[in-house]
Amino acid sequence: MEVFEYKNVVIETPNSPQAEAYRKLELNIRMASIDKPYQVIQISSASPEDGKTTTAINLASVYAERGKKVIILDFDLRRPKIHRAFHKINDLGLYDYIVNDKPIEDLIIKDESKIDLLLTGNMIDSPHVILQSKKVAELIKYVRDNYDYVIVDSPPVLTVTDALLISNLVDGVVYVVSSKKTKKTQAKLGLKQFKENNANMIGAVLSDIDMKKNADYYDYYYYRKE
Repeated sequence: MEVFEYKNVVIETPNSPQAEAYRKLELNIRMASIDKPYQVIQISSASPEDGKTTTAINLASVYAERGKKVIILDFDLRRPKIHRAFHKINDLGLYDYIVNDKPIEDLIIKDESKIDLLLTGNMIDSPHVILQSKKVAELIKYVRDNYDYVIVDSPPVLTVTDALLISNLVDGVVYVVSSKKTKKTQAKLGLKQFKENNANMIGAVLSDIDMKKNADYYDYYYYRKE
């Protein structure tokens, strides 16, 4: 079975138009929250394989590039991917904090990219219950107090209720839509569910743009304020 490789263009090809597009995404997020900066940012999508994890790791890389202290939380508890993106063993993480009461600081991975990671660890039963727990609320408070920016990789909103629960814990949601895979009806339904849950939608990212066929697009990822 082919293993999907998550491309971190900000680090691998820093001078590329794709990397510059992520810098523009970060700038737009910053400009949209001048008075009250978005510190804890959820990355989600309507359906799987829409590009949310790629967006999460590249946005975090832009913050690290700017000298900010940043951490990625893998809150896709049913299908975790951050450990694969950073080539880590997913043997310790949120599970150990929730179930075994291990201190958060002992579970955080310091990656050479200058991005900190909190993985999922073992699979957690009933993630929708865990995400509403006091311990998760305490975890969010800890990372708020210890990091400039927190990127939360969450499941697609149409797959499980987890993404909606996570949206209650964060400052805002970046919604990723694939130009090749996301159906228009799915994109609209996912956005509707977030809005009905009173989520603060920061904006949308259009992924999977074929730059050769779409010469008018400078950005691989295009940001627009909702």
